[in-house]
Amino acid sequence: MHICVYGAANDAIRQVYLDDAYRLGQTIAKAGHTMVFGAGCTGVMGAAAKGVLAEGGELIGIAPAFFHTPGVLEENCTKLILTETMRERNDLL
Repeated sequence: MHICVYGAANDAIRQVYLDDAYRLGQTIAKAGHTMVFGAGCTGVMGAAAKGVLAEGGELIGIAPAFFHTPGVLEENCTKLILTETMRERNDLL
């Protein structure tokens, strides 16, 4: 099953939310599911992605190509899909 996680990509958020997102990612991976997300390496999406990766899970990131700069996108996605626009990205999520 593919599960979409769509949330804040900002780290200026209470740690409890980041911790919960990490555990969500772990749970997704442990259950054998694939996480699909906006490919951000920070905030809620980044924390969930790190949880998936910690458990060896599958991670599909979808982001506009203009986000493809150091420190913005998760570099360890199983698959990274780059789009032309945010609208195209949101349609795929």
